[in-house]
Amino acid sequence: MKKILLLFLFFCPIIAPQAIIDEEYQYDLYRARVLEVEEKVIIENGERHVRQEAKIEIINRDYRGTKTSITNHLTGDIHYDMPLQEGTIISVHQENDSFYFVGYDNTNALILLILVFLGCIVLIGGIKGLKSLLALSVTLSIIVLVMIPMLLQGINPILASIFVCTIATIITFFIIAGINRKTIAATLGTSGGLILGGLIAYVFGILARLSGFSSPDASMLLYLPGAPTFDYRGLLFAGIIIGALGAAMDVAISIASSLTELKKENPNISNKNMIKAGFNIGRDIMGTMINTLVLAYVGSAITMLLLLVGFGTSLFHLINLDFFATEVVRAIAGSVGLLFAIPLTIMAFVMLPWKQEGGKHETD
Repeated sequence: MKKILLLFLFFCPIIAPQAIIDEEYQYDLYRARVLEVEEKVIIENGERHVRQEAKIEIINRDYRGTKTSITNHLTGDIHYDMPLQEGTIISVHQENDSFYFVGYDNTNALILLILVFLGCIVLIGGIKGLKSLLALSVTLSIIVLVMIPMLLQGINPILASIFVCTIATIITFFIIAGINRKTIAATLGTSGGLILGGLIAYVFGILARLSGFSSPDASMLLYLPGAPTFDYRGLLFAGIIIGALGAAMDVAISIASSLTELKKENPNISNKNMIKAGFNIGRDIMGTMINTLVLAYVGSAITMLLLLVGFGTSLFHLINLDFFATEVVRAIAGSVGLLFAIPLTIMAFVMLPWKQEGGKHETD
């Protein structure tokens, strides 16, 4: 298994298609520190705004140590304004020997957050935590290096997402718990649940005539230079499958682990009692995991919900909005995938052979 994983990690960057964006549409960003800021209030056509003249120093790459000036305009719109202060680390774009302010640099804050996250995993999880980090790294690598380039090449989003989720599930379970009855059953249950959830999303997405343009990001893909003609509805369904992957894996491995321990404690337990115990375990897990999945979608749409409620949108109007229908299909289809992962994992576990080596049952 380790050899297979190493080979995958080695060939992944090689087999992944390259970016399709022409170099003329790309530009480099540099990090800079604000050394000094001068502000001037300007009133034009009765409107007041502030112009900031800032001296900055580039602190990375080719222009390290270069000092120059940039201009930043503040209009009073909190959505767009990014005021500069002395000592602030920012991102700038270089063009024609001049630098232009792009936005705040979040590198240090995000690195610190990631280090805290990694430290908590290792501190609490120990060796299992390290394995989880490895599995997470592999999953993200598969999505970024395989799935995204596949979509940019025009490959069917649903097939691409199912393929990637299946591969990610297999590698994740095998890294964390090895190759055994438990992980095989959990893999089958997760993959089957996601496929059924994706099918539900596909069918009801068509019935509800979802456009796939419920988010501004999807609309921006129309202007991606050199990109293929995307299946936007398919991208929506692919996102649903990817979004439900973590919860489905959690449910499947929890049930498979519980059944493994039950089998160890009572080797003579019948399949009927094993199935009954599995469903009892699954029902206990089901409620909280569905809440987790649905609330994650609600949380991502909280600002839109505030707008709709604040303007007094009627229920009839609400359910006929593409955005709202998309979120409902997303939440329910993901939950259906999670639900089906329970019986599929149980049946796979019961049907798989139980190995015995030297009089002892298989271990993790």
